[in-house]
Amino acid sequence: MFFTGCAGTTVKLGKEPARLEPFTERIGDYVFPVPSNFQRKDDLSMIYENKNTVRAYLVYIGRASTQKLVAFFDKYMKKNGWEKELFITGEDTVVAYSRGKQLIVFKIQQTFNGTVLKVLLTTK
Repeated sequence: MFFTGCAGTTVKLGKEPARLEPFTERIGDYVFPVPSNFQRKDDLSMIYENKNTVRAYLVYIGRASTQKLVAFFDKYMKKNGWEKELFITGEDTVVAYSRGKQLIVFKIQQTFNGTVLKVLLTTK
């Protein structure tokens, strides 16, 4: 299905994948899974690295239901030694995981054009 907006931009609305496959993302000493059908938008993301300090705000765009994404992160974050710290659901969903002093916060937003996944890498 295709939609064309007033500005002449065509957006293709595809189906979400039946199963989300993990891609391992490595930023500094942070290692975490992202669904392989999600692409990082470097123009919307920021990464700060200085010696042993890494902080990042990452934006990924893809397609998946919020329920599938939460189940994906619960499964694959746990496999990589992360513990769930927070789960808040509403219009947007926020899920946070920690490992040692590291903290990763995922914000899931459903939009007309797909799913936006915002990721914050920080410390406790």
